[in-house]
Parts: sequence; C-alpha cells; structure tokens
Amino acid sequence: MPPAPFDAGHVLRGLNLFREAPEPTLARMAASAQRIHLARGDELFHSGDVSEGLYVVIKGQIKVYARADNGQEKVIEVVSAPASLGGSLLLADVAGQGSGVMRHVSHAAALTEAQLLLLPRTQLLVELQAEPKLAVKLLADVSGRLNRLVRDIEAVTLHSAAQRVVSYLLRTSPQAATSACTVSLPASKGTIASLLSVTPEHFSRILHDLQSRGLIAVNRREIVIPDVERLAGCV
Repeated sequence: MPPAPFDAGHVLRGLNLFREAPEPTLARMAASAQRIHLARGDELFHSGDVSEGLYVVIKGQIKVYARADNGQEKVIEVVSAPASLGGSLLLADVAGQGSGVMRHVSHAAALTEAQLLLLPRTQLLVELQAEPKLAVKLLADVSGRLNRLVRDIEAVTLHSAAQRVVSYLLRTSPQAATSACTVSLPASKGTIASLLSVTPEHFSRILHDLQSRGLIAVNRREIVIPDVERLAGCV
C-alpha cells in the first residue's frame, strides 16, 4: 500500500499554535509551507542569517545554541517535535520593531534526523495581522519559552551544578509523578550538560553521586527516580 500523501494542514492543526486557526487561514499557510529534511548534524540556520519565517518541527530534535569564536558551544534549548522556532522574530516584525530584515541571534542544528515545515515570513505576517487570536497564541508560545530561559539563567547564576541537575530531572519527570518515575533524557548527556552549563565530565560525576546515594538509577538515557520527594530534598 502506498504511503498516505503528506497533509501539511493536518500537521499544522496538530500543533497547539494552530489548533484553533480558521480553516481558510490554515489552508493558506499549508499551501505556502515548505518541507525541510535535515540529517543529524545538519545546520538549520546560523546567527546572523536572515529569518525566513517560522519553523515547525514535526519530527526529531533541534538544538538552539551559541558558538564562541574558539568553536566552543553553549546549548540554549532543545526543541523536540511538535514545536516551533523563530516566533520571537515574527512578533518583533508584527510590532514594527524590525527594519524589514530580521536576523537570527543564535544557531540551530539537528540533533537527530528531523522533518520541518517552513512557514514563509511574508505569508505568516499577513495571517498574524488578520487573525489576532493567532498572534496571541504565538505570543503565549514565545512568552513560555522566554520564561524557561529566564529560569535557566537564574539557575546558572544562583544554583550549584548539582542543584541544576536535580532541578532538570524533576521538571523533566512526568508531571503527575509524586513517588517513583522514569525520566527519559531528550538528548545526549553531552547536550544536556551544555544546556545546564556544566561540563560532560561534571554532569556524569553528579549522576554517579546521585546514583551512589540511591537517589536515581541510570541506564543510558533512562533515569529512574525511586522517590521524587527524596530527590527534591537532597540538595
């Protein structure tokens, strides 16, 4: 049996951002959408590149990162499907803060094989201006991402490395977990270490220490937490 034809409208409707969009709006965006396939390690965009629009991650993971002149990288966030990238630049454009050319301030690359849709900036700006509810949805998405980044900055400046690791494990655990649970790390330990601003070696030592104290059990990317409350009170 041949595979079902790709339906960009159905994919977009599955994203919270477009779940309540009117059908004609969704149809226009789906018609303008461009499919992108990335192999693991492929770059999506670089800092300084002109923003082409909103990227919708429909499969895989994208890391957003900064890179120093010496090549050292700092992971800012890991974006897992289904999610979007580039919304803040679009909102700046809608608000008239742009000069007509909006540029990315970070790099983005595929952590895994990834499938994306690019919603062209020109078409999406028309839809955002015509549909205030869609603009509010995008604002909420960007605000949530900003709040997470502020929380991460606070953690780096005010908390120890062990506290950052424990906090990350707790917020990555299932929301309803109150006793035992299993956390699946969404990326490699090296990527998570960069996200938490610790070296891979330090990250491994912290996990080993937590495991030796019976607070977690590590099996590759699976972290078993026998007692959530006990882990929360350990640092």
